Amino acid sequence: MYELIDSHCHIQIKNFDRDRQEVIRRAISNGVVGIVVSGYDISSNHKALNLKSSNIFATLGFSPTMNTKGHEHVISQIMEHQNEIVAVGEVGIDRVKGRLPFDEQKKIFESFLRLASEMDKPVVIHARDAEIEAIDLASRYGVKAMIHCFNGSLKAFRLAKDSGAIVSISTMVTFSDRLKRVVREMDLENVVIETDSPFLSPKRGRNEPANLVYAVNEISKLIEEDKEEVARITKRNAEDFYGISV
Repeated sequence: MYELIDSHCHIQIKNFDRDRQEVIRRAISNGVVGIVVSGYDISSNHKALNLKSSNIFATLGFSPTMNTKGHEHVISQIMEHQNEIVAVGEVGIDRVKGRLPFDEQKKIFESFLRLASEMDKPVVIHARDAEIEAIDLASRYGVKAMIHCFNGSLKAFRLAKDSGAIVSISTMVTFSDRLKRVVREMDLENVVIETDSPFLSPKRGRNEPANLVYAVNEISKLIEEDKEEVARITKRNAEDFYGISV
């Protein structure tokens, strides 16, 4: 069994309250040796911290799709817990479901990029239909960046690679024709994988980290590479990005 890292999920939220430990056990049984739990507001950030263990890691953030105010409190929360987290995020900009005008989203995003730069932390970025702007902003602040749940163009992928950013391919690759077309043209040099659980399930119902194997299988077919190699490279990239070892 090859080893995997789920580079971004939300198993801290209430969808998993009933069976969270069983979800973690299923993930381990499927070869998932590391899980990165990402927060998006004060409450989910706190819950992510509570799940930390030897193979579960926390990132704290402020999602543009779920918040309109309070980013200053999240900044304070991140500063307080900076030694307990592996990255800032998810933070970012969203042209489709952002709850604030785009310029305001950018200002808030930049405040987190500035913070991450000062703390020397990588940044997990939410960038729906705004990948190129997000990559440019991250480059401007000189931070290590990961575009989570990447669903952008091949141009955006190449820009990310040229700028040193990571892109995270989610289980969406099992059902998105658009993403399949881009992945076919990718190499894995700057790629990690994620489930974004409980969202983007490759099968009926709630997504969970154990389903990461579906992404591996699909990527393997699309780029004509062994599943073991897809797992090895994406695990290594996740460890390098987050500064972890599992």
